[in-house]
Amino acid sequence: MDSFTVAPELEGTKGDIIAAKIEVPILVVMIYGIVEFFRLGWSQDYYFYTYAPVLGGIAASAGLFTYVFLVSVERKRRWKNLLVLLGFLPYLFALYIMGFLGLYTIYEGVIGKFSIWLMISGIFWVFLGFHLFYRFYLMTEIVRQHDKKAMMSNSTT
Repeated sequence: MDSFTVAPELEGTKGDIIAAKIEVPILVVMIYGIVEFFRLGWSQDYYFYTYAPVLGGIAASAGLFTYVFLVSVERKRRWKNLLVLLGFLPYLFALYIMGFLGLYTIYEGVIGKFSIWLMISGIFWVFLGFHLFYRFYLMTEIVRQHDKKAMMSNSTT
């Protein structure tokens, strides 16, 4: 078997809707980064609040849409390594959202200067990052299960 077919769950508009649901948290973080650019300025002192959300969001979006495009067409076996690399971008961005924007903000709200608002915003970022991580995981599982079924059916014939 030299190629894989498209999973029925990702064909047509169903795949586009899944990709759009995954893209929403990325866009929220990118908008946050743009707002922080205007609020904090262009200084690299605030890199993790300004540049990282915007540039990481661009990289995660590019990785997501390239991944969705590649799994939405019949693909060759040799594209598997590319799919793995592209899959890491949204996962790493989700970890950044949960780790830095979420947990570190909660830490600042508890240890740095006690603030209920910082803790609430940290919980929001953890939830948003988990939402991105979980939705992308579900899509990769759909692809993995479909490819596994295709390989098993091909090996029995």
